[in-house]
Amino acid sequence: MMKRLTFDFNKEIFLGEIGALAGAPLVSFIVSRFTNVLTIISFSGVAGATLGAGIFWVLMRAYDKNTRKELSLKNLASDISYFTPGAFILALLASAGLFFISRHLLNQDSGVLSSVAFSQLITFIFFLIGINIYRYFILKYFGKKL
Repeated sequence: MMKRLTFDFNKEIFLGEIGALAGAPLVSFIVSRFTNVLTIISFSGVAGATLGAGIFWVLMRAYDKNTRKELSLKNLASDISYFTPGAFILALLASAGLFFISRHLLNQDSGVLSSVAFSQLITFIFFLIGINIYRYFILKYFGKKL
């Protein structure tokens, strides 16, 4: 059962990343049509990644809970309440990394889409490792299975 939960958890994180990978370059590209300010374009990549990841993660989490017959507002809210603190801190660190890496690549004239997508990949690897470590501590200290 624990292996299945681990698989589902990481699947949800990966799907969230797909949302982030879609959201970051899309929002950055759209914003770049309105401004050439690199700081604004880089920040919009962070906002797009956060929005895309959050939407996709919640949808996948609800789907997995539903397939295990555990879907309820209370269960989903409990998962979100345990997941959010660690995810928020890691997302802040990853967002800073996304911002600075993409801005550096944009300063090198690497192109908006490739700069943001590459930056997102690097920061996702960091996030995935960190969130799994966080998940382990939540299980060990609170007995909560995410």
